[in-house]
Amino acid sequence: MGNIPETITGANIRKRPAFLRLARKSVSFAIPFWALIALYVYDDPFMVLRRYNLYDSDVMLNEHHVGWQIYKNHDDSVHFNSFILGNSCTMAFRCEEWEKYLDSGDRAIRLFGNSESMKAISLKLRALDRKGAEIKNVLMILDRTSLSHFELLAGSNHILPAAISGHNPFTVQLEFMQAFAMPDFLFPYLKYRITGNIEPDMKRMNPYGKIRNSKNNDAFNPREKQIEQEGETYWENRKKEFPERNGTVTIAAPAIFQRQRMVLDEIMEVLHRHGTSIRVIISPDYNQKKLHPDDREILQSIFGKENVYDFSGINEFTEDYHNYYEAGHYRPLLGNKLLERIYKHQ
Repeated sequence: MGNIPETITGANIRKRPAFLRLARKSVSFAIPFWALIALYVYDDPFMVLRRYNLYDSDVMLNEHHVGWQIYKNHDDSVHFNSFILGNSCTMAFRCEEWEKYLDSGDRAIRLFGNSESMKAISLKLRALDRKGAEIKNVLMILDRTSLSHFELLAGSNHILPAAISGHNPFTVQLEFMQAFAMPDFLFPYLKYRITGNIEPDMKRMNPYGKIRNSKNNDAFNPREKQIEQEGETYWENRKKEFPERNGTVTIAAPAIFQRQRMVLDEIMEVLHRHGTSIRVIISPDYNQKKLHPDDREILQSIFGKENVYDFSGINEFTEDYHNYYEAGHYRPLLGNKLLERIYKHQ
């Protein structure tokens, strides 16, 4: 009986080195993981961990987070009451230009998202409502694609701030950490961090410098400067970005069905409660496809016929290629013309 404890003790001694080896291996494997987390927290490459005064970066940022943070940074001093919502074509509409058509003292900010979904617009309005914001004016820039998106889009480019979506903040941050650790971002980013240079094949990097106004989130498209420098040559050298159009009227397939209609009703519910002055613009897309008449009628029934302006299809605005940076986006000079058109009869 007296030998049993000795046997057990001997076995424990023999197991201890094996356990220590396993522990050392585990620590060795964990070091790169913790180093990666430390780098992510230290660099905050997507600018979502801390508050910043300026949101221009060498990394392409999530525009939902940028717009919301700019709003939070300046709302106490500026008291925004007018909001430009929609997809990236909102870049054609400058806040200062829109303010010319609003009441004196009205202040605008752009809260957009790339490939914006209708659900994201609804949640942004509800977040503003929860904050007690005055929602006096809304300019909503839409197209068929945005109208068809009734659910939130996935991925770090599209995830909403927790304050807007209501999701767990940790879940939101985890999305960015996972995007940081993906090889197609991490390896180019590490190369950039070492060299300080942004190369053309580096995904999600911003080689253009300042691309937004830090006070109202207006866009500064670097192509505007290229057009200024190159003139007509800009379009002559980019014919692949401007496919030929045959001048035939094409009607797009319907985009609004029951679920889309429900989200649009959610949006109107907030606007109605605030007595908001709403203007809905269907973008003058370069492809000249006309919004389906059923979609236009639904929008008019929700927001009012007098408040929906459909510039899609073949018209004076889409005919002139000088109005476009490329087939997907149009310029502020066209945005200014559209604002003049929709407000001129007030």
